Amino acid sequence: MRVINRDRLQSAARAVQYLCLLAVLCVEILYFLPGHPADNLLYTFLEWRLVDVSILFLAASLCCGGLRRGRRQLLLALLTVIWFYVVRSLHLQLEQTAKTPGVFVCGYALCFLFAAAAGDGERQWGLKGMAALFSAVSIVFSLYAALLVLDRLPDFLADDVYWDGARLGILSHPNICATLLMVGSGLSAGFALSVKQWRLRIPLLLLAVPPLWALSLTNSRTMVILACVQFGAITFFALKKPGWKRTAAAVLAAILVTVSLFAVSRTIFAGNKARLTEQARQQTTGEVRLNDQGTLKTENGQGSMSNDLRTLNGRTEIWAAAAEGLRANPRILLIGTEKVGETISPYWQRMDTLHAHNSWVEALYQLGLPGLVSALVLTVLALWNAAVLLRRNNDLWKSCVAVVMLGLLGCAFLEPYLFTVNIKYHFFDFLFLLCLGYMNQWRIGERGRYEFTE
Repeated sequence: MRVINRDRLQSAARAVQYLCLLAVLCVEILYFLPGHPADNLLYTFLEWRLVDVSILFLAASLCCGGLRRGRRQLLLALLTVIWFYVVRSLHLQLEQTAKTPGVFVCGYALCFLFAAAAGDGERQWGLKGMAALFSAVSIVFSLYAALLVLDRLPDFLADDVYWDGARLGILSHPNICATLLMVGSGLSAGFALSVKQWRLRIPLLLLAVPPLWALSLTNSRTMVILACVQFGAITFFALKKPGWKRTAAAVLAAILVTVSLFAVSRTIFAGNKARLTEQARQQTTGEVRLNDQGTLKTENGQGSMSNDLRTLNGRTEIWAAAAEGLRANPRILLIGTEKVGETISPYWQRMDTLHAHNSWVEALYQLGLPGLVSALVLTVLALWNAAVLLRRNNDLWKSCVAVVMLGLLGCAFLEPYLFTVNIKYHFFDFLFLLCLGYMNQWRIGERGRYEFTE
């Protein structure tokens, strides 16, 4: 009877674990819906009630012994969350403002632990659920882009899908849209390559094409380059075979894919920009969209690629300003600050900035040196896991996940997508931490020290 009761308890606990992640996925679906019909309710849940979901997940994991398997991840997650609460209370006392806890706590106490605590390393239901969400959203965003190009965009999408000059914008900024499209297209390719039947694999691979087309319209050049490299790397691992001749052929194919995709991307954006410019010149009523130089207005300060590459479109200047801000406000190194943009902006002469345009600098500003240490530990863990998996693993799905996570780290070098308490980017943090948990378990399995059993 005791054995039966224990089995029932573990079965119920496992169901609760999956329900907790399902709750997160449902909230993410609502977040991506256009128009945000229930903004206040949605944001309240994300910022406050997700803490309850995390506590419920940890309780269920404790009941089925999952926390013993993931004790190292649990320790890192709890230390990070505890420091967040310490910093939050200090900010509330010193600055009368503090970030709300739900998104941050759920990311570290649920998403990061899920693979280990749920014993899901083989079935991968949690990872595939989140990856399917990102793939579906990237395809839907591509449909939005097509409607915008054809001037058939419904009125209810007008505030969410727009041209910023000649750049496609969704989710408040072209760069956010571009990163989501990059990640979604890579995961779509991963799904396709995980299918053994070629009759299904080719149609599924074609689903990765529309997001790449829409990504080109954003003109987020770094994200475009990372997406091209991402598909070059996926091509390499798909074609790699034993022997130096086959490896060399795979390398050449990867280079060809990367260069070809980049050339096509630049052609797509240039053609669309010329179309929009001609439309603006023929415009006789309404808002004038051309500036004095005859180019489209409001392209977020973008210059030529050659000029912008020298400063990464002004980001190196922002980082220098962030360093000046730290020297003038050494307290930030200890406990961080809620006022990241206000601290950096006086030292950057161009304009005000809202954030540090780098995930690790943002973590330092928000959470001090302990927060930066936590971010660096997770970064090293991600790089280590990816290196081991790409070298020793023959599963194309796992290789694609590792490549996509490396691409997301590249995007995080230019934007504050990871290790942040900013609700605006939480979906990238959730995906990264969830994938990191799975990659960690796969890497341990590759080394023969741990294998999941169901």
